[in-house]
Amino acid sequence: MTNDPHSSPVPPEAWQADVESRARGRVQMFNSTRPGGLDGWTIAVEQYDLLVAVILEVIDAFSDEDGSVPLQVIVDEAQRRLGTHSAFPGGRLSNYVRYTKVDLEARGVVERVPRSSPQRVRRVGDGA
Repeated sequence: MTNDPHSSPVPPEAWQADVESRARGRVQMFNSTRPGGLDGWTIAVEQYDLLVAVILEVIDAFSDEDGSVPLQVIVDEAQRRLGTHSAFPGGRLSNYVRYTKVDLEARGVVERVPRSSPQRVRRVGDGA
């Protein structure tokens, strides 16, 4: 993993808060740049699972030789695939995707490609 602050591990207390949130059908959103590793809000498990699946599928399907894909491609593809899904009644997914991507960075699943502009994202290791 890189030294990017977004990919820093979150403390055990954040993981415990996530366990407690999931017991209520929510996922605690992580952010490595925030105190305690928590972004301060939760998302429904169904929404989170749908977003994670699309983010990882898009990375796998559209990545270039270094395994990365532009963040905007992920956002656009998520909008195309989930914009009319009943789990997202508002229909706009840009912020959902971006916040979930930040959460996945903190969980060690994806990382930003250093010094990429526009921002590019790739799986970390085997993406587990």
